[in-house]
Amino acid sequence: MEQVIENPESLKFEPPVCSHVLNLNKFLSPDHKDSALLILNQKITVECVFEKLWANYNLHVCADGGANQLYEHFHEEELRSKYVPDYIIGDLDSIRDEVLNFYLSHGVIVISQSWQYSTDFTKSLQLISLHFFKPEFRELLSSERFEQNYGIDDCHGIETLYTAERPNWSTRDIDMLVLNAIDGRFDQTVHSITQLYMTSRTDAYYKLCYLTSTDIIMLIPSGGTLIKYSKDFKQHCVKNCGLLPLGGPTVIKSTKGLKWDVCNWHTSIMGGKVSSSNRFVGESYCYFDVEDPLVLSIELTLSRLVEFI
Repeated sequence: MEQVIENPESLKFEPPVCSHVLNLNKFLSPDHKDSALLILNQKITVECVFEKLWANYNLHVCADGGANQLYEHFHEEELRSKYVPDYIIGDLDSIRDEVLNFYLSHGVIVISQSWQYSTDFTKSLQLISLHFFKPEFRELLSSERFEQNYGIDDCHGIETLYTAERPNWSTRDIDMLVLNAIDGRFDQTVHSITQLYMTSRTDAYYKLCYLTSTDIIMLIPSGGTLIKYSKDFKQHCVKNCGLLPLGGPTVIKSTKGLKWDVCNWHTSIMGGKVSSSNRFVGESYCYFDVEDPLVLSIELTLSRLVEFI
């Protein structure tokens, strides 16, 4: 039987043991080297936290025109020189010549991939996987072969390397934060949502989330997931949230710690049943058990976020 339970504004409960645990406080502050910040081609709108985020992530990648956005974020060359990505990758149809030449002069590895059957976002994820899981790949890039694209086929060399090597990898978790994924052109926003679902199936080692000027967005996998946070973080940063069945109709088996918890709740965009404008009331936790993966959006007060990362 479907149930909706309205809770008080503060709810304390003992969290269940879960295989999936996400800590909101640490989501934007990874505490290990296996972390990457990816910048896509929309204006950077998280100005007040950008520099701290950059410092918190070990690897920095721009997808094609994302390099323009990084370059334009700073107005002085001295600052631009301090925030230089490790890689720029894509078909390079968006990056401006002055930006490309600037980053090349600062030693950035630029990899051209003209293959049109994958997006620059997908190419970036494949590149980052190769960086972390194939040491020989980094050795290849240390050679003096820029004029030959480092010996990587210009069409779909990264995808070929990724596909060939992927079955042999011993993987580990990589914290991945993407900026500018949810904004601008609607088709690209939809692709970013698609990427959440696809990556959870093909490369589940990525702990992937998107940050915008209003929200942090992630995928809640099937089964039980516990979201952790400090009381101060919830009080000062966390506002509304939504459980969004963007992959298709599904069932939210149970939640605990929302203002409006649900049990055996069928949710569907076509059916008009979506848990939006909900909010966290659990003092330190919120628990979700879903039949199929759902997108979780959490509204954040960006101006206060800088105090917690």
